[in-house]
Amino acid sequence: MKLKLPLFRYTLQVISLVSFVFLLTCLTYPLGSENQLLQWFSWFDPWLLLSHLRWQQEIPSWVELPLLILMATLVWGRVFCGWVCPFGAFLMLIDKMGRLFFKAVPVIRIKGLYFIQPVRYYWLFFLVIVFGLGSNWVLFFTPFVLLSHEIIRTLQGDVPWALAGISVATLMFSRLWCSVLCPTGVLLSAVARLRLFRYQIAGKCVHCEQCAQACSVGAAVAASGIAKDGCLACGDCGRVCPTKSIKWRPATRNDSKVEAAPPDEVAATSHPSSRRQFLQAAFAAVMAVALWQKTVTAAKKVLRPPGALTETQFTAVCNRCGRCVMVCPGKALRPMTLSDGIANFETPYIIPRKNRCDLCLACQEVCPTGAIAKVPLERVRMGQASIDKKRCIAWNENKMCLICGEQCPVAAIEADEQHRPAVLTEKCAGCGSCENGCPVAGEAAIRVLPK
Repeated sequence: MKLKLPLFRYTLQVISLVSFVFLLTCLTYPLGSENQLLQWFSWFDPWLLLSHLRWQQEIPSWVELPLLILMATLVWGRVFCGWVCPFGAFLMLIDKMGRLFFKAVPVIRIKGLYFIQPVRYYWLFFLVIVFGLGSNWVLFFTPFVLLSHEIIRTLQGDVPWALAGISVATLMFSRLWCSVLCPTGVLLSAVARLRLFRYQIAGKCVHCEQCAQACSVGAAVAASGIAKDGCLACGDCGRVCPTKSIKWRPATRNDSKVEAAPPDEVAATSHPSSRRQFLQAAFAAVMAVALWQKTVTAAKKVLRPPGALTETQFTAVCNRCGRCVMVCPGKALRPMTLSDGIANFETPYIIPRKNRCDLCLACQEVCPTGAIAKVPLERVRMGQASIDKKRCIAWNENKMCLICGEQCPVAAIEADEQHRPAVLTEKCAGCGSCENGCPVAGEAAIRVLPK
C-alpha cells in the first residue's frame, strides 16, 4: 500500500490537470457539459464562496463543495493542494524539473523558501483586507482563475507571463507559490493549523534532514518533530526517512507547543524592524486599493458584457478569469489593457465598431463570480444607441439607408415617415450591432454609449 500511495496521488494530480486543461480548450459556443464541469472545479475554492457571500449576500446552491474542502483540510491538512489542485499538479511537475536541473544546490532552494515563508500570514492578512475593501483581485491569483487566465492567453496566441514567472520562481525556490503566495494555499494553511492528522516523528530521528530536502513546501518535520501547517500530506518525508520514523498519526493537544519553525525561519521573523516595515508597506498598499475603489467610477466608461453589474461593482466582482472572452462566438469581448488602469485591467469589454455582441448570453453562463449576472434577453441594457444626424447619410444626405435597423436584433430601430432611422430607447439592448453595421467610413453615424 505504501508503494501504491504515491502513484495514486500522482494519478489524481495528472487527471485533475489534464481534465482542467481539456475542459478549457473545449469551452466554445454553443456551450456543452464542459462549462458545468469547469464551474464545479471553480466551486471547490473557498475564496469563491467568500466572494459569493460578499457580493450576492446569499448562500449558493454549491456551498457544500468549498465546505468539503475546508472539512478535509481540518482533518488531513492541505490535501486539496497536494492531491487535487490542477495548478498544484502543474507546479509539482515544474518543481520536479527544478530538483533535477538544480540537484547540486537543493539546500539553496529550500533555504530560500524558508527565508520567504515568514511573510505568508502577513500576506493572508493583506489579502483579507483588500478583499474586504471590495476588490476581487484576490480571486485572480487563486489556482483555478489564474490557470484559466493563462491557458486562455496561450490558446489565443498571447504570452502567459504570470504562468511563466511562477514557473521560474518554482524552479529556483521550490513550491514558493503554493507555500507562500497562493491565496487558496495560504488560507488552507491557516485552517490546517487545526488539522486532526499530521506527519510526526514517531521513532528515532538521526537528524539527517533528508525530509527537509524532500519537502517541496518547507513543512518537513526535521526541526520541530511534526509537519507544519503548510504540509501537503504527500508523504515524501516519510518515504525518504532512513529510519522510517516519520508516521502519519493523530495530532495531540501538545502539538502546538512542540511545533517550531526552523532556525532560519525564526531568524527571519524575529527582527522587529522588518516586521514593522512589512506592515507599513501592507498598510500603504491597502490605502492605495481603497483610494482606487473610490476613484474607479472616474475611469473611462466602456461597453460591458450583457448582464454586467454596474461599472463600480463589475470591476470589483470580476476575477479576470477570461472565460467570457474565450466563449464569445463573435470575439466581441476582449480584455482591457494596463493602460486603461489597474481597476479595469483584464476586465472584458466590447468595441462594437470592431465586433458586435450577438446577445448569445454565453458569457453569463460561464461567469463564476456573478459579475455578469444572468439576465433575460428582454432585460439586457448594455448601453444606449444614439444617432449622429450630421454623419448619418439618411438624415444628412437624404439617402435610403436603414442598415442599422436591419442589423438590430431586438427591433429597436425603426424608420420615420421619411425613411430615416430612429432609436426606440426603451427597446435598445446596447449590443452595438447598429454601430458595427453602419456603412459610414470612420466613426459610425450611430454609436452605442455605455450606461
